[in-house]
Amino acid sequence: MAVPEPGPQPASVWPLSGAAELVAPGAPAVVGVADLRATNAAAVLAVVRSADPHPRLSELVKATNLSRPTVEVIAEELVDCGLIEVVPALSARGRRSPGRPARRFRFRPDAGFVVGADVRPRSVTVCLADLDGEQVVVERQEVQADLSGAARAAVVTSAVHTAMARVGVDTTRVWAATVGTPGLVDRANTRVRQADNLSTWAGTDIVGILHELLRCPVAVENDANLAALGEQWRGVGRTADGPRSADARTEGGEPSEAQAGERPGSPAGALTGEMVFVLLGERLGAGVITGGRLLRGHHGAAGEIGFIRFPGPSDAPGSPGLEPLPASVVAGTAAGEAEATAAVESYGRRLAEGIAPVLLALDPAVVVLGTGQFGSADTDPAARLLLGAARAHADTLLVDSPRWRLSSLGDDVVLTGAVRFALSSVEVVLRTRPTGLGVRAPGA
Repeated sequence: MAVPEPGPQPASVWPLSGAAELVAPGAPAVVGVADLRATNAAAVLAVVRSADPHPRLSELVKATNLSRPTVEVIAEELVDCGLIEVVPALSARGRRSPGRPARRFRFRPDAGFVVGADVRPRSVTVCLADLDGEQVVVERQEVQADLSGAARAAVVTSAVHTAMARVGVDTTRVWAATVGTPGLVDRANTRVRQADNLSTWAGTDIVGILHELLRCPVAVENDANLAALGEQWRGVGRTADGPRSADARTEGGEPSEAQAGERPGSPAGALTGEMVFVLLGERLGAGVITGGRLLRGHHGAAGEIGFIRFPGPSDAPGSPGLEPLPASVVAGTAAGEAEATAAVESYGRRLAEGIAPVLLALDPAVVVLGTGQFGSADTDPAARLLLGAARAHADTLLVDSPRWRLSSLGDDVVLTGAVRFALSSVEVVLRTRPTGLGVRAPGA
């Protein structure tokens, strides 16, 4: 198989890729005036974004240890470039105070946007999200499974165009994009190396095509890796690592009472540092979080558990991976059919048997099972049964048992991870040189 040439290298770093950021060796430790100004602007912006309630000028001065004149100038620059806005202070009764009220400053998440895309054999889904990672619009288009790579890329660009048009956003306001895809992706996140279930997709320069359209940093990443990042950010992976009993799910896979009212992604817990996300789709894959970061491996192929030969019903060697459960079996489990129930339990045990060596090597705190196949309430019985069977069998094979969870993000998990990955590139700029983004306040 011919290996396609790498696409254009985006002028960006992707902090969540697991790859080391390039730093010029022996660079002199000299800070110029422009660098200092950018650093101060980033410090002020960071306080505005994190403070609650919206901070006044005096509070910005105190938090940054900068002089008041310096903070005043920086605040005006950030207002002019559209990253923050002035919010008049309100009195205790909710009315504006008499006289000249103290100005408060608020971050504008709609100053810019990122694009996340989830490419699958039979669908392309694109999300436009703001700088807080909130979905603004989602565009989904069905496609034929045998679509060529070039035609599939055209669907991606069409969905991006449609999503932006629906909310009146032009390309200058999109600052980064990430495409999630099945298959192997290179370490630089610039090309798909292999995608057996997507015709000619590996020879399609989707990064270059989207970069030409959006003129912003673009990355491509494996779908299971993005699912792991999405679940860690906004799903059940946003809980502190701890003893299994601390926040374990019940035998049926439901949240404990302590978790039932917790919004996924809420700041109540720290990001899980050791997690394996198992993506049960048309092809089996896994995303691995270790040390709080995505593990991609030397070639970018870490987590490719679809190449494992799982035990079959007769324990005879078969083809690699696990075929997805038939929809009839999933539906039959909900109806209480004995044969369907036995099939789901067997599937769960086979899954645990196959990935047990991976779990022994990684010793994760949490194993998350996720698939769009279990995305509705009707499929809950099958999902809970599968989780319980996998967990019970894994307990007999492992030294220390991880917590087992069902994804709380359902069919949006890859899309959520794509948004998170794209935002990581924007965050680098916001933390270092925010006024260089070239945005403008509304009406400017």
